[in-house]
Amino acid sequence: MIRGLIWGVSTSFIFSIYIVLSKHLLSHFSSPWLLLASGIGIIALIPSVIKRTHIYKDWNSKQWRLVISMALLSGLFNFSILLSINYLPASIATMFIGLSSVTLLLRTCRIEARLPMPLELTAVLFAALGAFLILGVKLQSFSFMGLLFGTFTLIFGTNTVILTGRMRGTINAKEVVFSKQLSKVVFACFGLILISRLPAASDPALTVLWVLLLATGGLKMLESFTASKTAFALPPVTFRNILLLNLPIVALAESWIFNIHLDLYQWIGVFFIMLSALSAIFSGEKRLKAL
Repeated sequence: MIRGLIWGVSTSFIFSIYIVLSKHLLSHFSSPWLLLASGIGIIALIPSVIKRTHIYKDWNSKQWRLVISMALLSGLFNFSILLSINYLPASIATMFIGLSSVTLLLRTCRIEARLPMPLELTAVLFAALGAFLILGVKLQSFSFMGLLFGTFTLIFGTNTVILTGRMRGTINAKEVVFSKQLSKVVFACFGLILISRLPAASDPALTVLWVLLLATGGLKMLESFTASKTAFALPPVTFRNILLLNLPIVALAESWIFNIHLDLYQWIGVFFIMLSALSAIFSGEKRLKAL
């Protein structure tokens, strides 16, 4: 449990840095380029996958379906994240990522065919109030496309965590990371067919921008690995709620770097969302079994 918490906190900080850096780079590169960069880690994983080919020969249809489903959901999730960051302030996009913890909580209750426990219901109410204060009061000022992709992020993120729960004890964490990396490359290639924007060749910071782009790739690969370790070590709801640490970290960084500030009532909303995370973690939610 302690090791899982350490992995979870590490994931939050790594992912926060990735979000802030991506927000900066999206003004120079189109989102498929960032998605492609985030998948470059697949090169380092190929030797390990080749060594384990004898294991894949013994996989049954269920195991292959799990891996393919994870690749599909992960690709959609990561692409949606970048598109929402592109159209929304980074803190707002991060809120959608964090709210998947609440939808996961409700999904858990549905899976177990029961009503929410008091602390679970409290977590949902705190999250709804927090989301309203952060987003609802100024809803008309945000991009419709950003809100749409933020919603997609919420949906795909929730289902990705549930699928990870189904893969425990069935699929090794290395295969999970590899499927995620491969999906990024595939989705990025399709995306580049539709839209490809690069910095101007005359840009004095051209070399720095490319180095930063590669850095996002390294960060995302590291985040994928630590997130998989966390998801395998902790109950799903606990895992998702620890990742809510992203929200205040990104909001502070965005205020400092991009001079985009949250209003006081929006910070109160951040506080309520953090309270929802604590309520969910201590709600007594049990590890999800294979579905």
